[in-house]
Amino acid sequence: MNTTREWIRDHARPLADPGPVLAAARAAAVVAIGENTRESAEIDRHRVDLTTALVEEAGYRIVVIPDSANVAERMDQYVLGEREDLHEVVRSGWLPNRTEANAELLRRLRAFNTAHADDPVRVIGNGPRQTEPGDYDRVLEAAERTDPAAAAAIRERYAVIRTAHEVNEHLQIHQGTHPGRPFAELASEALDLVRVLAPEPGVLALAEEITGFHAHSVAANPDFGAISRGIAERITAAHEEAGGKVVYFDGVAMTGVLSEAEVAVSPGRPFITSGRLLRERFGAGYVSVLLAFGHGVIRDGLVIPEPAEGNVERLLLDATAGSGVGGTADGAEGSPAGGDARSGDGGAAGTGGVLLPLADGGWPGGATRLRIIAGVYDPAEDGKHSIDLPSLPEAVDYLGFVREITRSPSVGEVAVAR
Repeated sequence: MNTTREWIRDHARPLADPGPVLAAARAAAVVAIGENTRESAEIDRHRVDLTTALVEEAGYRIVVIPDSANVAERMDQYVLGEREDLHEVVRSGWLPNRTEANAELLRRLRAFNTAHADDPVRVIGNGPRQTEPGDYDRVLEAAERTDPAAAAAIRERYAVIRTAHEVNEHLQIHQGTHPGRPFAELASEALDLVRVLAPEPGVLALAEEITGFHAHSVAANPDFGAISRGIAERITAAHEEAGGKVVYFDGVAMTGVLSEAEVAVSPGRPFITSGRLLRERFGAGYVSVLLAFGHGVIRDGLVIPEPAEGNVERLLLDATAGSGVGGTADGAEGSPAGGDARSGDGGAAGTGGVLLPLADGGWPGGATRLRIIAGVYDPAEDGKHSIDLPSLPEAVDYLGFVREITRSPSVGEVAVAR
């Protein structure tokens, strides 16, 4: 009987060749690209290349980003040629999205729209409008006009909590830099002070949104199931209202087809994923792609060790060892981050990683696990940072894998050629 490692070797395709995914995508309504880390130049590159191919070759016209509606609106304006400040647009996004790879994606979408003005691709967010740094300033300006003493008390609280827009509150807790009191409490106190001032409705609404932003942050233990439902509803609405095909990228804990996902930031609270909900809505019209890796070095020199036994990445590392497949970070991945890897060898699996068509059937493996490398990842507790996959082929239709990764450059950063 074929072993799992043999199956991998027999079915591995070059990751640089999107053909198998495109074939499925042409008959689908939604393709989701899930990543097990948002911090890899190599995974970012393949995600950007696949998104571009879906737009250019499979007719996908809606790109859903893991960010707020207001950030997505600015990105949409850029790809439509309505604004020029690309770096400022990207830097206004959620922290993990402020990458050169996402800037490159927007450049490509804009180039496509320039050439196809009558059939443009649009960008939307997977979430509603969210608070931005300028919102705090607008509340403070209104408070200052009414009661300078109250404004000072509001400013004291806002000075603490607005730091979450540069380092998320749950990451401050993880890093040991958190000032102590929950940001949601400080935001609520500031809101009470604003209410006493009885400002114009728009200012009060901003203060309420600021409170809601912190009350629903990861640090406040949100309901991830509700978040999943919101994402699935937005994607479904975008498809139905515009009548266009949707490509959506996010963490695999959202895109994977799972009824009970459990992540390190919310242990003991399993939730249904947006991928499961979209599969229920679209059936085979929802295609789930996973981009994963074996080991590497990411932000601040953080070393991600090789995965333990029991993880699907361990199988992939072993199956591709010494075979020339899987890709490494020492040059085998091709162009630097943000570059165009679409000119990969296109032949036998090799230089750009491997793609496994799990949707074709026959995967011999059973239940497994997959690491999720997020901001709270601790190599000393590697085992805590995995999700259970009762059935890999049910969760994922296509699995892309690179053996080794490097950090994803921030927007505007000149990538050093490897």
